[in-house]
Amino acid sequence: MTGFDWSTLSAARNARIDAVPDMVRHALRVLEDLLEEADHACTFTLDEAPLAAAGVAATVTTLLPQRCEVAALAPVPDWSTVVGAALPGFFVPSRQPQAWSGQAPPWLLADALAAWVVALLWRLWPAGCEAWELTVQARDWYEAAYIDVVVSVDGRVWLLHLGVSD
Repeated sequence: MTGFDWSTLSAARNARIDAVPDMVRHALRVLEDLLEEADHACTFTLDEAPLAAAGVAATVTTLLPQRCEVAALAPVPDWSTVVGAALPGFFVPSRQPQAWSGQAPPWLLADALAAWVVALLWRLWPAGCEAWELTVQARDWYEAAYIDVVVSVDGRVWLLHLGVSD
């Protein structure tokens, strides 16, 4: 990711906390569009729900598509490491490799958008909050490849879905 600290921008630092989830969703949508090709579609979503009495796994299952459930929640020490490793590199389309080389403008834009998403998520998910990487058990189609991160903070469970269908 870029070396610039996106959290220092007033748009991130001063955003109303209730506006931050929609800011993240908007940035994810732009990133989806940027990374799309004819047979390469990304789906990046951010969902949340109150923590159910039955626990995190039960709450996450309510956030998943029908016929999907939690297969495993693997604890991660830092959600931002998982997200930073995935975006944008894991989702870069394979056609036009020159457009996606390290310093090409499309790569730089995707990398900056990914860093912006992480900076905004830090507003929602402070250091030390519980986080897991999710494995989904699907009885129907889910995604060709995905990285799902679950975070529990302040009585809410968040699901960041980063998926691609090739």
